[in-house]
Amino acid sequence: MSFAASFAPRALRRWASLLAGVSVMLPIAAFADDARDWLERMNRALAEESYEGTFFHERDGQSESLRIHHRVKNGEVAERLVSLDGSRREFIRLGEELSYVLPDQRKVIIENRPRRGGLLPNFPRFDERTARLYRLDAVQRTRLVERDARLISLVPLDPYRYGHRIWIDARTRLPLKSEVYDRSGQVLERIAFANLQRVADIPDDVFQPAVSTEGFRRIESDAGVRLRAVNDSAAVWSLRTAPRGFQVTQRGEQSLPGSEDPVSHIVLSDGLASVSIFIGARLTPRSAKEIALERQSGASTAFSTFLHGHHVVVIGEIPVQTARVIAAELAPGEPGAPARRPAEPARPGVPGRSREAIGVVPPRSAFAPQGP
Repeated sequence: MSFAASFAPRALRRWASLLAGVSVMLPIAAFADDARDWLERMNRALAEESYEGTFFHERDGQSESLRIHHRVKNGEVAERLVSLDGSRREFIRLGEELSYVLPDQRKVIIENRPRRGGLLPNFPRFDERTARLYRLDAVQRTRLVERDARLISLVPLDPYRYGHRIWIDARTRLPLKSEVYDRSGQVLERIAFANLQRVADIPDDVFQPAVSTEGFRRIESDAGVRLRAVNDSAAVWSLRTAPRGFQVTQRGEQSLPGSEDPVSHIVLSDGLASVSIFIGARLTPRSAKEIALERQSGASTAFSTFLHGHHVVVIGEIPVQTARVIAAELAPGEPGAPARRPAEPARPGVPGRSREAIGVVPPRSAFAPQGP
């Protein structure tokens, strides 16, 4: 047998083996790219298209039903979010003006704030930054509320953040349901759409309150909008280090309703979760016991403590242990001191799928527009 003849079978077997390996690798890469593409298309549809829909927001065993109107016309965005339950509260955004209509309090609060996203809750995004913090699982084909859907899962790679699941309508690319879950796989918060559909146009009168606001108290406020630079170095607070992946995105002073003095404000983000830190005025030691607390509602955590003689509050969609770590690393003084690298946490196991992985579960929850 010639060398060429004897070599051919070996070469073919070797190439077949290599191709088999490539065939195993290709779907994994393709799935990852596909999942990322689904998320990008969903977020683009939510930002750039006009739509209306009704959804349920569930947390802590209670649910609230809401209706969303979102219009993009001549580059201008108008939105209205209405509670369909008892309070009948509404949030209306016209350009950079955001109005809170509170019929049960006979009050309208108006803020001017730069647009940082819609009135719907923040849905997951995936980029190079989040790729270091979350694993994007393969796309799963499924059916939900009689629609062909794709299930996308973002699994956290450490205990500092929550996991996300999102079901996306295969035809419209709009979300059908989303869940935030903890390390044990327990669903902390769920949003489920009874319907969400694109519309050609929405009339102007849709973006007017459903109730007459005549006689309501009108409050104009820029609270929560502008951060003033701090000139007094003693008033500046900084993080010696931060949990892996979190970076400071804003820092300054801020006026809050009910407070005469401004408070120091630091905003952190890991690309998905946002955390606000408020450092108030110096308090007496007696006050510390009255303000030390930690509270969780769905995926939202509020951690309050007494630190360096000041009242400190950490708020965000993060686990309580993350809020504790952030608070413990706060210190008064100029930012820019050498930061310590946080220890790498143990990698958690992959959480199990929710028992309610298929179908719409009528949910609940208090609701408010997103923002730091």
